[in-house]
This record gives sequence, structure tokens and C-alpha cells, in this order.
Amino acid sequence: MHHELLVIDDAALHLAILCKIAEQVGFRATGAHSVAEASQLLHDRAFDCITLDLSLGEESGIEVLQELSKIKCPTPIIVISASGEQACDETVRIGNGLNLNICSPVPRPIHLSAVRTALTRIAAVTGKHRFAQAAG
Repeated sequence: MHHELLVIDDAALHLAILCKIAEQVGFRATGAHSVAEASQLLHDRAFDCITLDLSLGEESGIEVLQELSKIKCPTPIIVISASGEQACDETVRIGNGLNLNICSPVPRPIHLSAVRTALTRIAAVTGKHRFAQAAG
């Protein structure tokens, strides 16, 4: 069983790296380069996890968080940023304030093992949830 991951990142190289890591741990990854593209995908499909770059060119990852809050998205969100610890902490506070499922942020440059570990943990929880739903 594959898990679905939405990777939101405007940098093609970072998006490709995250998709590759995701596939290694059992996710089928879909990439979005902008807030509009991410919004469309989120309205069309359900995802088991989302990775979100805070800096999307001229746009902000905060806009994606606001969109996720509007649709009451329960999906775990891994924030990825080169903006520093303070910006990541502030984003986590904003996400929690919007009642989103924000995971521990991952700094840039991307720590591949941290992303792998987070996705593996989310896949395990998602798999147990799906099994419980199928059994119930």
C-alpha cells in the first residue's frame, strides 16, 4: 500500500530530492511549485502527509497553511525552511493556532535522515489508521 505525499516547493531540485526520499520509504509523491498548484491538488485529492517549503518564490508557505485551515485538513505537515529556527518556530505556532497537524520542522539544507525518519513515522501511523478503518 502506498501513502500519498504532497511536496510543496518552488525549487525543482529540492522537490525532486524530497520526492525521491518519499518514494524510498513507501510514499507516492506529487509535487506542487506554487500556492495555487498546491491549493488545487488539496481540493482534488487526499494526502497522508505534506512537506511545505516556507519560501515559495514571491509567495509564502503561510498562505498554504491558511488554505489548509480553511479546508480543515488533518494531514501531518512537515515544514521545511532555510529561514532559521525562529521562523520555523513561528510557523509551527501559526500552524497550531490554525488547528493544523504540524510536525517538527526540518531545516535547510535538508537533513535527509530527518525527512526519512519523519515520513517513516507518519507512514506507520497512517498505515495503522487505515488498517483500523478497514477492520471496523
